[in-house]
Amino acid sequence: MNNFIKSFLPLLKRLKLKKYLLEIFLLTISVIITVTALTIYIKNSRENIDQTVISNGQSEKVLSEKIFVDVSGSVKKPNIYQVDFGARIKDVIDKAGGLSDDADVLFFNRNYNLARIVNDQEKIYIPSIMEIDNGIFTQNQRTLDYVLPSEASAKEDYQQIEIQSLINLNSAAAEELDQLPGVGQVTANKIIDNRPYSTLEELLIKKIVNKGVFEKIKSLITL
Repeated sequence: MNNFIKSFLPLLKRLKLKKYLLEIFLLTISVIITVTALTIYIKNSRENIDQTVISNGQSEKVLSEKIFVDVSGSVKKPNIYQVDFGARIKDVIDKAGGLSDDADVLFFNRNYNLARIVNDQEKIYIPSIMEIDNGIFTQNQRTLDYVLPSEASAKEDYQQIEIQSLINLNSAAAEELDQLPGVGQVTANKIIDNRPYSTLEELLIKKIVNKGVFEKIKSLITL
């Protein structure tokens, strides 16, 4: 009997193994996928660390680099200056001792951005007052007009705006005249009926408005 059972043990083992074959296959696949994913993750992590180290090294190298800028013209100490990468025009001008007495400060302030980062081998030339006056250096006329408009131009613009805002006695509609202080719809119609006018005082002469109303509106009307 014992021999019979022993003879069937291998068969029973094979049958039991076959019963769990699918589970064993799925488990094996899961283990392979897990190991592969873990391997890829570790590899990518190492590459990212290496790239970070390289990037930091390059950044430190760039930050430690020196560049050369040629500064000449109306500065106190014209020369070629060595500055740090990322330096700005203000830093370079300061190294050159600042602007000299003959520098055109107004031109400089209009045309040079002190916050701009300079480049390696760049040349910065500061013109003098004489060079600006002689037309050696020029600038955009729109910039000039915006930064420093002439007094005459500003006055003309103001006068033009003022004229356009006045109400014309000979052409204004009744609705416009009605907006004047002390002038209602009836007076507005009277003004229109007595056109044309050669002087503002005709409003008084023709007895269209009284003196009090005229004083209020004379600065608001035109012909």
